[in-house]
Amino acid sequence: MPERIALSYKNCSEKFTQSPDYKKQYCSIYLSRLKDMEPLLVGRIQRKWGDQYPICQLHKLTEQTYDKVIVIGTLFKDQKLKPSVLKRLAEGNQLMPQPLLTHFTDESDALYMEDEVQRYQILNLDHLKLVTGITCALLGSDVGKGKFQVNDFVFASFRTQIDRPVFTRATYVLFLSGLDFTHQEKHSVNLQLLTYWIGGLLGDSERVSQVCRVIIAGNSISTEPTKAKTTISMVSKVNDAPDSIEAVEAFDEFLLHLCQLVDVDVMPGQYDPSNHILPQKPMHFCMYPQSAQYKSFNQVSNPYKCQIGGLSFTGTSGQPIKDIMRFSEVTDSLEALQCCLEWNHLAPTAPDTLGCFPFYQNDPFIIEECPHVFFAGNQEKFASKMVQGDDNQEVCLISLPEFSQTHQGVLLNLESLICHTVSFETK
Repeated sequence: MPERIALSYKNCSEKFTQSPDYKKQYCSIYLSRLKDMEPLLVGRIQRKWGDQYPICQLHKLTEQTYDKVIVIGTLFKDQKLKPSVLKRLAEGNQLMPQPLLTHFTDESDALYMEDEVQRYQILNLDHLKLVTGITCALLGSDVGKGKFQVNDFVFASFRTQIDRPVFTRATYVLFLSGLDFTHQEKHSVNLQLLTYWIGGLLGDSERVSQVCRVIIAGNSISTEPTKAKTTISMVSKVNDAPDSIEAVEAFDEFLLHLCQLVDVDVMPGQYDPSNHILPQKPMHFCMYPQSAQYKSFNQVSNPYKCQIGGLSFTGTSGQPIKDIMRFSEVTDSLEALQCCLEWNHLAPTAPDTLGCFPFYQNDPFIIEECPHVFFAGNQEKFASKMVQGDDNQEVCLISLPEFSQTHQGVLLNLESLICHTVSFETK
């Protein structure tokens, strides 16, 4: 096989690996989010409406009468179907059974806007494609009784983007997700085919040599939670099952072969042995004693941000995208990814319905720089499209399928930003 292409690499995920202060309250993250996003929204307001309308804080709306005014705040979506700890405890005590739901929108959902001290109910703004935690600016008027009538709105939208590098030849990054080594017996042959292919043993050696990196986007150990015994306690303990330990050992063996061939970035996922809440820190190297000896083995965080050959990548193992689709009428993972760019936030539903650390000085999930490639792992199927921002930012959105279900990887051409699946299905 021809010599493999090597490109420069930089891990830019430092803000996702810092240790937070556990003594703080979760309200602080919304305050820091609003503080950081407000200057961006003021810039968007100037761009869209100029100085035509005054900007007013929510708690000062009643102090003066405005025909039309702009307010800035964080959206809160009141949903009666939203899971509740109190309801779960009541169900455990057989007081009030809850229906098993995977989607929590309802026609009775109501939208509110909050700032540091005030909350207003929002009227005339379609909440179907919105979720709790979005920071935005609304143009409208106070109609009394704590209600605000909306005429128009604006989000922070796409951030500035570094210049896209020029590649003189086709160069590829291979994405994988949902390897599920707990149930590897169901697709062990497909994993073996993957290893053979990346080693150039199945032909197509010219293209394989152009694969400079493999990014594994979460749920490598399992794609489903470990089952616990039924209990009414909210702190039930689940011991490590022998299956999980064997799965980690098998994954280490798989990575050992892979790291001898190409650089590999391993992100933790929802059901991997890492902290459960976001951001997930890199999995500990002691779990992978064989592969951790190689410099080509990189344990990275979730979310993950890096530069490969000057091309900017940002992505998650899929939890924020799935949560957005659970609590809104966004049904397509690519649409959810695009919404995150429009809202300028990687995980807007955290900490409301998606667990995260109680950050108080800054919100690490705010997108500070528009990536060239924005991906989400562990989705139902592969999909990809190019989207464009107002300042001609071009972003390749990629929905990565679970390998354990589809036996597919995704190959991205860095030269053209065109991607397609590579199937390791056996016939």
